[in-house]
Amino acid sequence: MNRFHIAAAAFLTAATSANAQLPKFDTQPGKWSYTTRTEIPGLGSIPMSFEQCVSQKDIDEGKNLSGQKQAGMDCAYSDVKVNGNRYQFTATCKMKDVAEPSVMTYDMTATSGQMDAKMTMTGGTTKALGGKMNMTMSAKRLGAC
Repeated sequence: MNRFHIAAAAFLTAATSANAQLPKFDTQPGKWSYTTRTEIPGLGSIPMSFEQCVSQKDIDEGKNLSGQKQAGMDCAYSDVKVNGNRYQFTATCKMKDVAEPSVMTYDMTATSGQMDAKMTMTGGTTKALGGKMNMTMSAKRLGAC
């Protein structure tokens, strides 16, 4: 897995890892389409798109927006704020084989059929990529699987 895929996995997984401190997002099961864009200073912008079926079990376990369910991350959450369908929080995540944890700040909106998120990541794998990374993600429910 290259550094860009690791960063995308970090974004998608940390945003939705099951944790008692982090509220579940109000989404529906079905086929979802995801678009992400990673901005790395000096390297430019890296887009990625994919589709995934999301089950009720995924939603119940807090994995409803995760594109990489098995990214091997252990995250702790702080500064969690919820205002209607807007979610803001910080995730500090440890990854296997990476000495320093990644710190990610999120600003997300989610409804039953759509989600938009912005994330800034420092530490962890970003040190080798200039120290800071910005990512955006949009997801939309397409219908049944």
